[in-house]
Amino acid sequence: MASKVKWTNENNDYNETPSDKTPPGFPVITQGPSTRVIEVGHTATMQCKAVGNPAPTIYWIKNQTKVDMSNPRYSIKDVSNPFTILPSQATLHKICLQRSIELLKVCLSIAFNQHAFIRCVLSSWSPWWSSSLSAAYFLSTITALPSTSLSSSPSSSSSSSSSSSSSSSSPSSCCRSLFYCLLFIYGTLAPVVVAIVMGYSGLQIENSREEDQGKYECVAENSVGTEHSKATNLYVKVRRVPPTFSRPPEPINEVMLGSSLNLSCIAVGSPMPHVKWMKGAQDLTPENNIPIGRNILELTNIQQSANYTCIAASSLGQIEAIAVIKVQSLPTAPTDVQISEVTATSVRLEWSYKGPEDLQYYVIQYKPKNANQAFSEISGIITMFYVVRALSPYTEYEFYVIAVNNIGRGPPSVPATCTTGETNLLEESIHATNLQPNCHCIPEERQFPK
Repeated sequence: MASKVKWTNENNDYNETPSDKTPPGFPVITQGPSTRVIEVGHTATMQCKAVGNPAPTIYWIKNQTKVDMSNPRYSIKDVSNPFTILPSQATLHKICLQRSIELLKVCLSIAFNQHAFIRCVLSSWSPWWSSSLSAAYFLSTITALPSTSLSSSPSSSSSSSSSSSSSSSSPSSCCRSLFYCLLFIYGTLAPVVVAIVMGYSGLQIENSREEDQGKYECVAENSVGTEHSKATNLYVKVRRVPPTFSRPPEPINEVMLGSSLNLSCIAVGSPMPHVKWMKGAQDLTPENNIPIGRNILELTNIQQSANYTCIAASSLGQIEAIAVIKVQSLPTAPTDVQISEVTATSVRLEWSYKGPEDLQYYVIQYKPKNANQAFSEISGIITMFYVVRALSPYTEYEFYVIAVNNIGRGPPSVPATCTTGETNLLEESIHATNLQPNCHCIPEERQFPK
């Protein structure tokens, strides 16, 4: 049985074990697929290289079934290059020149016998005519022989030759190696050497999925035979990350009455979560069209403040984020205006406010009732009571309370009317006591002050 030959070129390691049972040109896989581990969504590439004559065709098997190449995510890249597996001609020339001088001396030292020399030439010529000559056979011939020293005499060399006639350093082997080198140097053997062809196949799987995982092997096939590579695993890792917000909605959104607003909510995870919006218990995103990863809620003609909830959910969990919409509008009118502690020149006002709490202050407007004059105004009141002073005695007044926020003044309250007391202190006290029931709010519509 022939010994195993190994040689290396610029790109590949090639191993071939010649055998009498292997027909010439039989496909040999020089590089099979290797175990790969990739993440879901990435591209997986597996390579396979084979030599043979004629050039082998390579196809792929997954889990003992031929890979379905109709899948748009699968593609094959084939290359056939007869020069790929061989060293350059300059490299072969260098090898031959280095060995030729040595082999010439060896062959001459062991081939004094004319018949031995003839046998050497014939044994060298015969394989050259054979169609089974391959690049591996040629390279093994010129590189596998051990060096032989010429320090011994011709007679001793002949003796050594006869004792090793069955070894690789026989006269026939030496002369055959020398003959091949000389033929190659002069270009005679070069066309024969490069006749062996290599096939290449790269299986590429784009946007890999869990179902792509399995055992893969490549098969090299030509008219001479079929060769299978060793089956290797492709592992597709699935990243499992619970949902998280990469860009949650703004928690507080202040808008003007009647304006529009877009609420953006972005979440990530593996698998990617579905994102939807809710307002209270109301679903704002159709169940049959929930977007993945990102959802923008468009609000138009906003009339009132409200809370909106963004929900991101996947098989690994659910998260929520709340966006508060605060409508910036004028405050409502204060209510329940009450008058007490009436004197000749002052009254005490109290009121309630049931609108939004973001007020800045209150304003009190007042003037003598039915008087054709402008209202007097007290601004900057931060409590819900106030004592109005410097009033005229025994005069009926009307009072209005107005709430103010950062946008402006709201509408005035329902007017409250009251008659002040007289100037005499004793009478003023009695009169004030008697008049207090007459100090009240008048709910009928009036022209509100500006």
